[in-house]
Amino acid sequence: MLVDVSSLQVVGGRYQLVRPVGAGGMGRVWQGVDVHLEREVAVKVVKPDLLEGPGRHEAAARFRREARVTAQIGHPGVPAIFDAGLDESSGELFLVMAYLPGLNLRDLLDETGALPADWVLAVGAQLASVLAAAHSRQVIHRDLKPANIIVGPDGLVHVVDFGIAAVLEPDAARLTATGDKPGTLNYMAPEQIRAQPAGPAADLYALGALLYEMATGERLFADRGSAYEVQTAHLRELPDPVRRTRPDLPSELDALVSRLLSKEPAERGSDAAAVHLDLAAMLAAAPVSGAPARDCGDPTWPFRAPLAPRWVAREAVRAAAGTGAAGADRAELLAGADRAYAAGDFGGALSAFRSLAETFETPDPALALHCQMRAAQCLACMGNAASALAGLSSVIERQRRLEGERARSTLRSRRVAVDMLAALGRGPEAHHRLSELVRDMAAGLGPADADTIEAERLLRTWSAPPPAGPVPPLVSPGSPPR
Repeated sequence: MLVDVSSLQVVGGRYQLVRPVGAGGMGRVWQGVDVHLEREVAVKVVKPDLLEGPGRHEAAARFRREARVTAQIGHPGVPAIFDAGLDESSGELFLVMAYLPGLNLRDLLDETGALPADWVLAVGAQLASVLAAAHSRQVIHRDLKPANIIVGPDGLVHVVDFGIAAVLEPDAARLTATGDKPGTLNYMAPEQIRAQPAGPAADLYALGALLYEMATGERLFADRGSAYEVQTAHLRELPDPVRRTRPDLPSELDALVSRLLSKEPAERGSDAAAVHLDLAAMLAAAPVSGAPARDCGDPTWPFRAPLAPRWVAREAVRAAAGTGAAGADRAELLAGADRAYAAGDFGGALSAFRSLAETFETPDPALALHCQMRAAQCLACMGNAASALAGLSSVIERQRRLEGERARSTLRSRRVAVDMLAALGRGPEAHHRLSELVRDMAAGLGPADADTIEAERLLRTWSAPPPAGPVPPLVSPGSPPR
């Protein structure tokens, strides 16, 4: 295939590192591609400096332990582990996992503040289910926090980074340096602060802190002025009841959060499965909010419409909330905007797509992004490719989070971006982007897909940078994502 992949780092002889998506204490996480199976993966690569000096063996042991314990949990809320090893060419340890699109809970809380009651209960119930599975395998997380939690486009909640997990078997060696306190302060159980052994009750304390934050929009003891004061509060103080600021929450949740935040581990209990059942029962009795889902799915979907396709679950929850979508009206409005575009009425189509993007943002973020992409095409066809490209770049980043790097919607937007670069006279950059796009289309859609064939044909015949000028409308505007 006519693709230059020499610029991409490859680890383990088969995993191409496409772009960094996060970093942690052990190393950096990349979005990548397994070139043998042509699927998206996440690849964690250990920081090289951790493998040097006296801590090298400890770091390697922790990394291998992470691979083992995560692979053994076997829960839909824990990313599948595909591979782990040492890259011979670079000397770096790597861990290959399933790639999880969506929004991490930290970003979600930063965007929305306190979550609707049914979202609080649904996220909490899913987290408790993951913890129950981990604890049944004698594994605790010890660093449960919003940044380690991803809400996927289908509403499933995933827990990542079991890198500092401890195995609860009596003879298991402690893998952290003496005096090190794994975890994040706002979610750290009192026994962790005291550097005492942490069992399942420590994870339940963190779950209580997460429920508190989701319900109130504030981190536990975040108003304290220093790390020392935060630690002291965890050891000695009780937070205000969540219903003081959220009277819409069930009283049972207030009691549960108070119990989970008990200072003594024995008072919290250690049965995450029981916590899951309690939260699921509260969710079944809670009003349906039908809250908008932007770059993630509604976490109540797996409970309200189990195993249903995303759009079916969305409509079921909206109907239960009394805000059922008028699907036929939306389809007709979108068809009208497409007709205006096809007829060359780019100004009229631009106004229509912008209006539709605002209309769809709450009920259907993926469709809103599709409309924003089409609005960018209209701008480009009107000769304003620079503004169009700037808007399209933000659309592509959101599509990557919502749908994934190799979703058809993301790939089509990237194809439009190639045209805009060419229209701006940036031919070499456009050619390079098209080369990358052909590779990703072949991996994500297959080499026989019509979109892949069209892009590869253009790449094959592109012997010189294309001339600058307005971008002609595509033959097919592309179908809305579903």
